[in-house]
Amino acid sequence: MNILAIGAHPDDVEYGCAGTLIRHVLRGDNVFIMIITDGAQGGDPAARREEQLAAVKIIGAQEVFFGDYPDTR
Repeated sequence: MNILAIGAHPDDVEYGCAGTLIRHVLRGDNVFIMIITDGAQGGDPAARREEQLAAVKIIGAQEVFFGDYPDTR
């Protein structure tokens, strides 16, 4: 099964459904994450991107896609 989790900001997906995504990874499903904005309203965008990449590794998702739209637009 292919799973795509979409979050508006970095860390939204992790707060909302990290446990469920990990369960799918452990079942052998393909998990992908899409982050729409750069998250600048919540901190430094570069730091948030690095944190997001670290979270993706912990979850075990295959890939993360960044929309890089400006936050709040």
